[in-house]
Amino acid sequence: MKRKVPKKNISQRIADIEKRDGKGYRRIPPGVFFDDSIKGEAAQRFLKNGGSENRGKEISRDSASFKTVPLKKFFIAFLVSSLFIVGWFGFQTYKKWNNALTLFSSAGERLGKFTGAAEQEGLNKTDGQKSFLDGFDFAKVKILFGGAGDAYGSFQAISAAALDLAGELDILQNEWPNFIFGNKGEQLIGHLKKIKSDLAAVSEADKKLAAARVDLGSFFSDAGGSQLSLQYDITRIGNFLDALLRWLESANEHHILVLFQNSSEIRPGGGFLGSYADVILKNGNIENIEAHDINDADRELDAKIVPPKPLQAIVTRWRAADANWFFDYSLSSKKIIQFMEASKKYGAGSIKFDGAIAISPKVVSDMLALTGPVQLAGRTAAIDKDNFLFEIQKEVQAGQAPSAGSGLGQSKTPKKILEELTPVLLDKLVELQSNEKKMLFQKFGEWLAGKDLALYFKEPAFQTFFDFYNVSGKVFELPKNFNGDYLAVVNANIGGGKTDLFIKQKVFFKTQLNLDGTASDHLAITREHQGNKSNSWWYRLQNQNYLEVFTLPGAALSNFGGGWDRKIYPKINYKTSGYEVDPLVAQIESGMKKDFNFPLVSVFEESGKNVFAIWVKTDAGKTSVISFDYKVRLFAPPGDSQSYQFVFEKQAGSTGEYQFELYAPVGFRWKENNLPVFEYKTDNPSGRLNINLTFEKAL
Repeated sequence: MKRKVPKKNISQRIADIEKRDGKGYRRIPPGVFFDDSIKGEAAQRFLKNGGSENRGKEISRDSASFKTVPLKKFFIAFLVSSLFIVGWFGFQTYKKWNNALTLFSSAGERLGKFTGAAEQEGLNKTDGQKSFLDGFDFAKVKILFGGAGDAYGSFQAISAAALDLAGELDILQNEWPNFIFGNKGEQLIGHLKKIKSDLAAVSEADKKLAAARVDLGSFFSDAGGSQLSLQYDITRIGNFLDALLRWLESANEHHILVLFQNSSEIRPGGGFLGSYADVILKNGNIENIEAHDINDADRELDAKIVPPKPLQAIVTRWRAADANWFFDYSLSSKKIIQFMEASKKYGAGSIKFDGAIAISPKVVSDMLALTGPVQLAGRTAAIDKDNFLFEIQKEVQAGQAPSAGSGLGQSKTPKKILEELTPVLLDKLVELQSNEKKMLFQKFGEWLAGKDLALYFKEPAFQTFFDFYNVSGKVFELPKNFNGDYLAVVNANIGGGKTDLFIKQKVFFKTQLNLDGTASDHLAITREHQGNKSNSWWYRLQNQNYLEVFTLPGAALSNFGGGWDRKIYPKINYKTSGYEVDPLVAQIESGMKKDFNFPLVSVFEESGKNVFAIWVKTDAGKTSVISFDYKVRLFAPPGDSQSYQFVFEKQAGSTGEYQFELYAPVGFRWKENNLPVFEYKTDNPSGRLNINLTFEKAL
C-alpha cells in the first residue's frame, strides 16, 4: 500500500519533524567541514571510515548522490527562513536560536536523507521543544509586522510542501523496483509529476519569503545566498523533470545501453566491455531487456577504425569492446554508442541509443548481497555476492560456455550466464522487503559516489544535470584561477588477461609547496601481482599495463623510475588498408611525444590535463614500482589566508590504498591542523576527493 507522510504533525504554526530519543543521524563535529557536494551518507561514511586517518579538518568529497543535493540546499533556505521569522520577534536569546537551529537542522537531515514516512509518524517534539515553539505566536507576528504575515504564510506553505515531497520520495524509495520492472510506468510518471508540483510550490513560497525579507530590511541580509541557491536548485531540477517526463511519456521506443564493465581487465573508463544489455523503454515502461556478449555487435560491425596506439598491441580494428578507452566516461560512452549504432545488429544506424549506463561488478555483487544467492538451472554453484565475477570468468575463460569455439576466438554465447542471471535477479529485486528496497535505494548513492555507476545520455537536459552533480564520470574541469594540484592514476590492461582482480596497488603522493609558487611532486605506485595464489590460469598471467598519470597542465618531469619498454608494431598498414582515423584519438596522439630525458615516458594532453604514460609489466608473485618526480606551478605564490585545493580522481572500477602528504611552504603551516604537513590515507576514496586547505604563516 502506498504510504504518504502523515499530516497530523503539521501544527497551526509549523510542520514538526524531529528525531526521537536522540537517535538518528550523527552530527558532524564542529572541526570538520564538507562542501555542498557532501550529503548524508557520504559525509557519515567519511567520518566513520576515513576521518580519523586524516590529520586536518577540512575535507570535502564530491560524492554523487544527485538525489540528495537539492534537498540539502532546500533545507539551508528552510532554516534561514524559519530563523528569520523567529528572530524578528526579538525577545529570545541566542540559546533559543541554537535550539531552533538544532530542531530544524534535524528536520533537514531527516528529509535530506529520505527518512521514511513510517518513521516520521513518531517524530514528535520533546516537551522543551514544544514549549519553545509555543512561545512564538506567529499570528501576532503577522499583525505586528505586515511583511512578516506573508512570510508566515509562505513558511507554512514550504513546510507543507516539504512533507508532501518527503512522502513522494518515500514512495519512490520503497516502490521503485515495482515501478521500473513491474510495468507501472504510468504510476511512476504520476509521482514524478507530483514531485514537480511540490517543487513548484516550494519555489513560489520561497519567492514570497524573499520579498518579505527585503521588506524587513537587512537584518538577515546574509541569508540571501542560500535562498538564491534554492531557486537555482529548483530551476535545475525542474528543467530535468520536464525533460524526463517528456522522454518517459513519449510513444517512441527508447534504447539504453547498460554496460557491464569487467574491472578484472581494467580500462581507462572502468573496465573491458565484455557484456551489455539493450534496455527498451516505451511509455514509461521497460518493454524488454536483452543481455548480449559485446562480440554479438562487434561481429556485425563493418567500420574500419584505427585503434589508439597502445591497443594496436593486441587488436587491428577498433570496436565497441575496446572503446572504453578514455578516463572521461562521457567520451568513452559516446564512442561506444557510435560503434554500437554502426553495427548491422542494430540496423547499421536504424536503431539509436539514447544513452549508456556503466556498472561495475560491485553493483551486481551488492544486489546479490540483498537478494541472496541465485540458483540457475543446470549449474552446480549458486551465484552469490562473492563468486559472481569468478563464476562468469570461469565459464568464459575455461571454455565451459555452450557452443564454444567460433566468432572472435570465443563462444557465440560465452556470457550466457548473464542472460540467465539478469531476469532472475530483477525478479528478486522486485520481491525485496521494504527495508531491503530502502537499502538498495541508498546503495545507488554509494555506487554513483564511487564511480561504480555512471550515466551518459544524449539529451542535453539530462547530461547537464548529471554533470552538475558529478554522476556522469566526467573528468574534473580545472576552474579559472585554480590554486592547487590535481592527480589521477589510470590503468589499462592490454594483453594481461583478467589479472587486475589480483593486483594490489598502492599510491603514494607527496607535494612540497615552494615560496615561488611552484610545487615539487613525488608519486610512487606499487603494483603487487597476487595471481600466483589462484588456481585459474587467467589470473596467473603476466599483468601488462598501460599506466597514465593525469597532472596539472605544464607539469615538467624531473625524474622517473621503473617501466617497461614495450614496442608496438601495427599488424597492418592502415593507410593502404582503407582504415579511418578517429578524430579524438588523432587529436590526442598528434600531441604525443617521448620525454627527452626519460624516453620510456610518453607525454600528451587529454581532458585538459597533462598526462605521463608508461608501460608496466608484473609477473604473478612479483611487485613493480614506478615513480615520477615532477614540478607544477600554482596560480599564485602562497600567502597568508590563501586557499589551496588538492583534487584526486579515482579511476572507475579501481581499488587500492592511497596516501597523500601535502607539505606547506617554508614559513607556513596549514590553518586546518596547525601543522606544516597535512596527511590523508584511505583505501576507499570517493570518485572525486577534494582536500581544501588554507595557508597560514607560522609564528
